[in-house]
Amino acid sequence: ESARSVQHFTMYRALFAICCLCVLACATAFQAGAAKVDGTLPIGVPIAGFNHGDRRVPHWPVPEFGEYTAFMTPSQGVMNPTWIKALVLDDENGERICFVTMDTMCADSSLAFLAVALAHADGFTIPLEKITFSGSHTHSGPGAWVPELGIQLTPTMDLFVPKVQRLLAKSIASAMVQAERNLQAATVGVGLGQVTNVTHNRRANISPYVNSTTIDPNLAILKVDDASGNPIATLWNFAVHGVCFGPDNMYYSSDIMGGASDNIEKQGGGIALFINGDAGDISPTSDACANKPDYVGGHTLANTAMDVRKSIDAKPTGNITFASVTVDFGFTQTNWTLARNKNCTQGGPFDICSICEVLHCDLNLEGPQSLVEEEPRFTAFGLEIDGKNTLFVSIPGEALLELGWQIRNDSLDLGFDETFLVGYSNNYLMYFAPPDEYVLGGYEASLTLWGINTAEKVRAGCFAAAKQIQPAAAQSAQVPFEKKAYTILKDRVLESSSSPHRRT
Repeated sequence: ESARSVQHFTMYRALFAICCLCVLACATAFQAGAAKVDGTLPIGVPIAGFNHGDRRVPHWPVPEFGEYTAFMTPSQGVMNPTWIKALVLDDENGERICFVTMDTMCADSSLAFLAVALAHADGFTIPLEKITFSGSHTHSGPGAWVPELGIQLTPTMDLFVPKVQRLLAKSIASAMVQAERNLQAATVGVGLGQVTNVTHNRRANISPYVNSTTIDPNLAILKVDDASGNPIATLWNFAVHGVCFGPDNMYYSSDIMGGASDNIEKQGGGIALFINGDAGDISPTSDACANKPDYVGGHTLANTAMDVRKSIDAKPTGNITFASVTVDFGFTQTNWTLARNKNCTQGGPFDICSICEVLHCDLNLEGPQSLVEEEPRFTAFGLEIDGKNTLFVSIPGEALLELGWQIRNDSLDLGFDETFLVGYSNNYLMYFAPPDEYVLGGYEASLTLWGINTAEKVRAGCFAAAKQIQPAAAQSAQVPFEKKAYTILKDRVLESSSSPHRRT
């Protein structure tokens, strides 16, 4: 009897040990690692975002060639570092993805290819298709690193300098390698807040479909902690142009979004990674930019982000899915009219605006190859945690608010509960004005480079990537992609955002 009792005790102890191991394994299913690297480039590299004012050479378009500059003037100093940050996530099935955020105006495929090649040479294991590269869209970050001619000559970058691109790629590679090496057991969760007093719609004086408060108020949070509850990272998603500093600023700055990230980190949010959203027509208010570089709006955004973070019940388990879709947009196709590009329908020298209004004079131009990137990569990451499905979908440039809501509506139809609009990511194809805004013209419409259907091309690319990782519970619905009239995102927008319905 005694021997039998000992045998039973030994068996129970073994079963208890096995159960403990199973619980431990389940409790550490998520792994995460984050890293930040100072990616500030040498003083003298031009500052991207504006090609007028102090940033343009005095006798433009006559160049003044320097070590890094031609048509733009050299940067003069560093207001604050421009960071490169990386977050690697791994689920219980070994699926591994990476977010890279950069204090740059945009992203570019050639930069991504170079950075990944350098990282792989240093032991990084994640393929390009499972990485999103996102520029914060600060207008005080480095220039001279984009090879596409159209980007070099527009008010953005200045001529391409391979040395500058390689320096930036080395910093990106370093951040990715460090983040993967920092992998550890983690808990992950998603939450959503609203901010309505930091941004305004800058097309309010052009478009009858928006007013100054027609914004995207969503501030989405991806919370990542270690197994003991200590913060690893806070990835936050919000729509705002980085233009608190204008063309008179000659010092590197991450602008208002960088100020908010700094405050998130100071408040104990771990490494703060900012991903911009549908900010093509959304700028910070003057009040939000006040007291720069300690931006009033930066504190507002950080405080909201931390409040949302604290409310999230992060989980140790979940599933990651991904899809990567490359779409051939073909050659650019721009339409130039006085009505669209000068907001001119009557008057003007020799009454030319009135004449063109009657004659419908216009100019359709097909751009040459490599003016801008023509084959954008759309990346979709799915994150299923505790039965809730979140979509992260990349947008290769500047989506106007209307397009952003359409993409959100599409993702809801596909069965996703929340959507992070990962703007300014992987490629930079400039602006994406929907048809009604394209017809109205203005700056954003003038830089919408594939004509009136540009936004539909982008929306279809986002849909195609998201459809590949559609939640299993919704797959039977067989949601088709349809061109739809603009609708507000069901019940997800605060009334205070004042987003009007569009005309059909």
